[in-house]
This record gives sequence, C-alpha cells and structure tokens, in this order.
Amino acid sequence: MAFWLLNGNIFDVYSDNFLEEVNLKINNGYIEQVGGLPNSNEEVIDCKGKYLTPGLMDMHTHMVWDGTSSNPAQTMIDEGSYVAMIRALCNSQLAVRKGVTTVRDVGCCDDVTIHLNKAMRMGLAKGCDIIPCGSSIMGTFGHVPAIGRIADSEDELIRAVRQVKSLLTEAGEPCQWVKVMATGGAAGPEEVGPSMYSLLQLKAIVEEAHRLHMKVCAHALSKEGIINCIEAGIDSIEHGAEISMEYLLKMKEKGLAYVPTLSVYRILSESEGILPANTVRKSKKVHENQKTTFKNAYELGVMIALGTDAGSMNCGEHPNVATEMSDMYNAGMSSADVIKSATINCAKVLGVEKSKGSLEKDKIADIIILSSNPLQSISAFANNIISVYKDGEKVEFEK
Repeated sequence: MAFWLLNGNIFDVYSDNFLEEVNLKINNGYIEQVGGLPNSNEEVIDCKGKYLTPGLMDMHTHMVWDGTSSNPAQTMIDEGSYVAMIRALCNSQLAVRKGVTTVRDVGCCDDVTIHLNKAMRMGLAKGCDIIPCGSSIMGTFGHVPAIGRIADSEDELIRAVRQVKSLLTEAGEPCQWVKVMATGGAAGPEEVGPSMYSLLQLKAIVEEAHRLHMKVCAHALSKEGIINCIEAGIDSIEHGAEISMEYLLKMKEKGLAYVPTLSVYRILSESEGILPANTVRKSKKVHENQKTTFKNAYELGVMIALGTDAGSMNCGEHPNVATEMSDMYNAGMSSADVIKSATINCAKVLGVEKSKGSLEKDKIADIIILSSNPLQSISAFANNIISVYKDGEKVEFEK
C-alpha cells in the first residue's frame, strides 16, 4: 500500500545535512518518489518538524548472545541451539524497534542465524534483516570456540569457507560473508598477541572466499594479526586495536573497512568485580590502543563502518548502536559522519548500497523518524525516536 511521509527533514548522506521539508512516497516497501505531492486519495503522514534518517546498521553483532549475562557464550551453550535461534529472533525484534534495521551477525552456534534469516525472508517471523556469517572460522584454541568451526590446515580452511558458502547459498542469502578469528580476544583465556593464522593461511581464506563471490571479516586485535589480515586483503577488520599509520594507509589504498567497536571494550574495561580480572586487564589495553587507532583512521579517511559486538558480556540487551554512536562522537567523529558510519558506510561495505543506506528513490524504505536533530545531539538515536519503518511498514512491536 502506498503512503506519503510529508514535510520531513531528510538526512542526505552526500551533503552531510538535512534537506528541509521533503516529501517521500512509500510503495510496496520501497521509496517510490522523493519530492512531489500526493493525490487527494493517498494516505499521508505529516512529519513537519521531524527528522528522518535511513535505518541504522550494525556490522558486528552476536544475535544468539544475551548481553545482560556475564558469560553469554556459556549461557548459549547451556540453553542449546534451538533456544539460541529464538533468542536471536527476539534480539532482532529488540533491534528493529530501536531503529536498527540491518545487522551483520559475525558468529553463532551451529550456523543458526543463517537459518533464522531464511525463515524471516520467508515471512515466518519479523525482525531486523540479518546478514549472517554462520559459525566463525578459527584455529584450535581460538577465540570463543562455542561459536566456531575449527580449521587449522590450509585444506581445512578452504573446506570451511566452502561449507559456509554452501549453507548461505542453500538459504538463498544474497549477501555472503564469512568470519575468521585471526587473533585471540579479551573475553577468553587465550593470548591476544599471536596471529592465529599465518599470512599464507589468511590469503588462502581470502582467495577462496573472493573466488566464490564472498567477503571476509576478521576479529583482529593484535598488531601482528592485523598486519597479516591487511596484507591478505581481508575486507573488514573488526576491533582493530593496534593499527599503525603505515597499515591504516594500506587499508585505505586497498579499500578495506575498519569496524572499531569502541563501546564494548570501554564497557569491558570498566567491569572490575563483574567480569574476570584477566578480561578486564586485556580490555583496558585494547581500549587505550583503540583510541589512537580510531583517531588516526578517521583523520586519514579510512572507511569506518559502525559495529558494536552486541550480545557481549555485561553490555546490556540488544541493540548497542546508540551507545556506539555516542562513543564514536566522543572519540572525535562528527555527528554527520557518525550517522553515515551507521548507514551508507555499512551499506557500501556490505555491498548493498544500491538498496540500503540512504533515503533515495528505489531504495528499501527502512526509515527512522526522530523528534530532534541528531546533528545537534547524537543522543537523539537513544532518546528521541518517534517511529521506525522496516520495508515500508511501521514497526508495531510494543515498546
């Protein structure tokens, strides 16, 4: 059914500002027209004095995890895969009613988010769109094995990529990604420092994935692991605590994306007495390194896409996008660039910029309506969302 959003101030990802009092015609889930006037018999919704942005995106989530837990991975194991899938569905509904219309899930048990996203595309359930990576590829003693498929040799790595490819294709997933754990993490017993895979092994993953028309993202915290990921051409570097100016420039030259996840390590570093001391200690170092890396990446013009690590221990219920936006702003990013990092930048990195990420003709009508201008206060996304439209339908989940 067609309807109009009238007189709204529309965020323009190209001018970094709001275009005043623009009319949008929504039809069959898409933006059919920008500008113009409705016919007398068409439904209209007056948005005068309101601010419209594209639906927000999150490049780094774990939809099967309960972020209110101090050990969400163990909670997931205890509950089992069937409950994990239902939890992912509930988390996707929490996300969409707060304006997060698309997420990339970067690690789950038993590939359940691949199957969940298929069910949602079939119309069996509603929530945010999930771009699933399935279970992460990792080596023995890798980071969070409960959400991984173990692969140590080059042959095993190629087989693992093909396994994910097969599942994604069978599920009809058009946007295909695979996740690799390239280093250890803060929330596990393993060391952060060593690169879990050699450069040749990471190149094998990238070459196989790209040959199969897939992209690769990598959990990478330490300097040596990140260097290997960048040299291998991994499409998006997740967390990226220690990246030198030299390798930030290489990322920019190669067109690789940086997904910083600032807020999660800040929260983990502030969790003394709640989380294990080793996790807090490692997180403090990551958090300090991220401050410098983020500042340098932003100043150099590296592609930055917002990601949160939603679902992680002690980080609260999904979604965490508003918190991450605040942290990015506090770290020196302009409000306009923060919004772009959560919209058009994510769409470009994911490869869906023709259908998502901006309010333009023929794009999917994922729209947030706010009562205040987020360029004046980025906290508008936390406090001042009036309504959310997903695929042109108003989200009716109870608040």
